[in-house]
Amino acid sequence: MNKTEYNKTLDKLNKWANRRGFEICRGFGIDGYFHEDKHIVYNTKVQKKENQVYSLLHECGHALAFHSKGYENNFPNLAALRFKDAKVNKRRNAFKCEVIAEEWDAWSRGFKLAKRLGIEIDKDKYYNYASRWVMTYIRSVA
Repeated sequence: MNKTEYNKTLDKLNKWANRRGFEICRGFGIDGYFHEDKHIVYNTKVQKKENQVYSLLHECGHALAFHSKGYENNFPNLAALRFKDAKVNKRRNAFKCEVIAEEWDAWSRGFKLAKRLGIEIDKDKYYNYASRWVMTYIRSVA
């Protein structure tokens, strides 16, 4: 991804985020979605601009999921943990599977968002990158 494509992509995502009340922020070493502040953060220390965009799309996917009507039904343990200050047993297999499912869901939503906004990305590269990161969650909950 060249610099012009990168900047156009960031512009499209910023416009989308602003319309939805989100703010995209540069993160120097982190990616994340902070639902309290509606901040979508992407890691600008990642060398490949293409991977920065993939991670940003993924975090946008989290934002979309968190604010969807189905979030609590699809991810009841995570919703209880994040939004209700409830105690959740993180050692339960149901919780662990939900974490992985939510991560994959965010990657899928990010890809669909790119398509809706006319952002051209390589599907194979995107999902290979996504798989690499989802595997870190699989290993961490095993």
